[in-house]
Amino acid sequence: MNGKEISTWSEVGDLIRANTNRKIIFTVSRAGERLELPVTPAPFMSDGKTVGIIGVISERANVRSPLPSAVTRSAGEVGNLLTGSVQALVALPSKIPALFGATFNGQDRDPEGLVGVVGVARVSGEAASSANGSLAEKIGFFLLIIASLNVFVGIFNLIPLLPLDGGHMAVAIFDGIRGARARRRGLPAPAPFDVTKLMPITFVVIALLGSLSLLLLFADIVNPLRLNQ
Repeated sequence: MNGKEISTWSEVGDLIRANTNRKIIFTVSRAGERLELPVTPAPFMSDGKTVGIIGVISERANVRSPLPSAVTRSAGEVGNLLTGSVQALVALPSKIPALFGATFNGQDRDPEGLVGVVGVARVSGEAASSANGSLAEKIGFFLLIIASLNVFVGIFNLIPLLPLDGGHMAVAIFDGIRGARARRRGLPAPAPFDVTKLMPITFVVIALLGSLSLLLLFADIVNPLRLNQ
């Protein structure tokens, strides 16, 4: 593309999206002949941003990579999961209004919106029962869902609010800082911070998490997210 050799489909997508209304020269091999095809991506709105599209999709195939390449790509996928989980966590509050609309106003579920345990189980079941894809692809999809859930829950649990583990870590770090400051001043170690003072915040967090869980459960029952929508 534009004289640059391409090895992955993600590179193709990135270049297409970044060149709205600008001509791209595709150099392709077709029937043994080398062709240069000028293409101008059309504008398309995606997540509030204008990106380029040309109306093609990649062909699906399973490719077995050598061990060094597989390890490198796996590390890259873990990085993608971490980045995606952080982005999803930041965007979580903004997804709640759409979830309300889908639950109580009959609006379509956002395929990139919030989903609960029931929704995850439903999507996994649809993937397993689908006629598309091989057994290896279905197993890979299921393992990817499990990995994604574990990474997201792990990052979510680091939020520095009680009763999450991040809240306990924040209290422990705070006590450690107070103790280190006292040692530098030659003072006796201060008493541990009284976590009962944070109980009102803890109850609010529990109430919010419980309410969101119930909302997701209800949404997944009355207006489920379907894999083939």
